[in-house]
Amino acid sequence: MTSPGLGDRAPLGVLSVTRRIVLCLLSCATALLLAGCGGPPSLPTAAPTPTPTPTLSPKVVIVSVDGLRPDAFDETTVPNLLGLTRRGAYTWKAQTVFPSTTLPAHASMLTGVLPSVHGITWDDYTPEKGNSAVPTVFALARTAGLRTVLVAGKEKFKHLDVAGTVDAFVLTTRGDADVANEAIVQVQAGFDLMFVHFPDTDLAGHASGWLSPAYMATLTAADAAIGRLLQALPSETTIIVSSDHGGHGATHGSSDAVDMTIPWIVAGPRVTAVGKELTTSVRTVDTTVTALYLLGVTAPASAAGAVVKEAFGE
Repeated sequence: MTSPGLGDRAPLGVLSVTRRIVLCLLSCATALLLAGCGGPPSLPTAAPTPTPTPTLSPKVVIVSVDGLRPDAFDETTVPNLLGLTRRGAYTWKAQTVFPSTTLPAHASMLTGVLPSVHGITWDDYTPEKGNSAVPTVFALARTAGLRTVLVAGKEKFKHLDVAGTVDAFVLTTRGDADVANEAIVQVQAGFDLMFVHFPDTDLAGHASGWLSPAYMATLTAADAAIGRLLQALPSETTIIVSSDHGGHGATHGSSDAVDMTIPWIVAGPRVTAVGKELTTSVRTVDTTVTALYLLGVTAPASAAGAVVKEAFGE
C-alpha cells in the first residue's frame, strides 16, 4: 500500500488531530503575547473632576460685656476672654463715647457714629423717643441679604430693634447664663451677623462697686457663659468682644478714663495679628465698620469709625 500524496485527502482522524494541535498552538501564542504586554490593553479613562471645596460665608459675632473694665482681666477671672487675645488681636485702651452710659454707647457701637449723630442720648427704654436717626449695622447687613440677630439682657435694647432690620430679636432678663443659652439657639438656627449683650457685670458694679469681689465673681460667670457661646460658633466666625463703658465706685457715665476706657478684642480666620496688642487707637464706633468689612458690606460714608486694619495685617 502506498502512502497518500500531498494532493490526496488525509484520513478524517488525522485531520481532526491536526486541527486540535494548531488551535492549541494559536491559543498558547496568544496567551504568551498578552502576558508579555501586561494583559489586554485598557481604554484611557478621564481623570476624575475634583470636587471644589465650598467657600464658607463669613460670620461675625459682636459680644458686649456691659460695664467691663480692661484692668479686670486676669487668668483666673476671664480665661476664655484671655484665650481670645492669644488667638486674636486686642487692646486695653479702646475708647467709648460720652456719655459713657449703656444705651448711647451701644448705639454708637452698632451704628458707627457718635451720639450727636444717632440721637440716642438717653439710657432707659422710652418708646416715645424713637430709635436711631441713622441705620444700624443690622439694617446695613440685612439690606445686603444677611441674617441678623440681636440677643440682649436689658429692655432698653428694644431701641435698636428697628422694624425690618433684625431677623431675630431675643430679650432675656434672666442673666448672662440665659443670654448665652439664647445666643446658642440662634447660632444653631443660622446667622450672618449676631450681637450678644451680657448685662450682669454692670449690674454687679452698680450693686457692689467696680472691681469689688462681687463684680469679679460675676465677671468670671460671664466669662464662662461666653466660653459656652464660643464653643458653639462655626469656624468661619469672627468674634469681636468689647464693652459699652467702664465704671468707678458704683457708677459710670463720666468722661473720666476709668469710665471711658474699654477692652476691644477681635479673633477669627482673617485676623493675622495673632496674640498682638494693637498699637492702633480703637474707638467703639470702629466696631460697626470693622464688622461690615468682615462681612463684605460697604460702610456708609457718614460713619465716624474705621476698620481696625492692623488686626488684619493691613
